Amino acid sequence: MKLLTAAAAITTCLLMSGNVMAQNIQIKVDGKAYAGGLNGNDAAKDFAAKLPLKLKFEDFGSTERISYLPKSLNLGSAPRSCDPQKGDITYYIPWGNLAVFVRDFRPSDNLVPLGKLSPEALKAIQESGSKDVEISLVK
Repeated sequence: MKLLTAAAAITTCLLMSGNVMAQNIQIKVDGKAYAGGLNGNDAAKDFAAKLPLKLKFEDFGSTERISYLPKSLNLGSAPRSCDPQKGDITYYIPWGNLAVFVRDFRPSDNLVPLGKLSPEALKAIQESGSKDVEISLVK
């Protein structure tokens, strides 16, 4: 029930900010589930189509945790730049990796916005070390 409540809160917040979440996702670390949401752009839809995935994240500087996808995303008409904020899930075009921002960052080209994590999901990814992180759709 907490997962659905958190997902509803994220969706409401993003709707109010103009970023519509098209699909709820679940992040699992050590068997515990956390909420997140994906945008409605073409790249986020392609990412959703590849789920479920098990990924390992690593620190990239002190601003983000990254993980390499097994296959690049089809970007379609998705934006090719964004101003990432803490909790944002993005796709870095040149390297083909996911980047989860643990701190706010500056506007960046070649960075595609994919979605947003709940504060609890972000904390779980920050503390995941080299453990598997499972990402799946919430049906």
